Amino acid sequence: MSQISFSSTNPSLSARKLCRCGGYIKTWTPWTDLNPGRRFEACEMSRRNRGNGHHWEWLDAPTCARGKELIPGLMRRMRAMEEDLKLKEEQKKEVED
Repeated sequence: MSQISFSSTNPSLSARKLCRCGGYIKTWTPWTDLNPGRRFEACEMSRRNRGNGHHWEWLDAPTCARGKELIPGLMRRMRAMEEDLKLKEEQKKEVED
């Protein structure tokens, strides 16, 4: 199952790029099975209004076949460990209270 997760980064306000529509261009990092960690730039308005000339561009080359095979499993394992750690921290807090 493909899990979709995105993160974005924004440079300082003085260095921000603008799309033709006037919206800011952001850098996004998808963590999908097909493009794990492959960054792209997109106009912040393009998610609500696909197409219509909004800026959208891949920044990285496609993920290799081996990466597409390994990374999703590693991401699932990492999420499971994070959830386990959170549960243990909550249990510890209950014992201390």
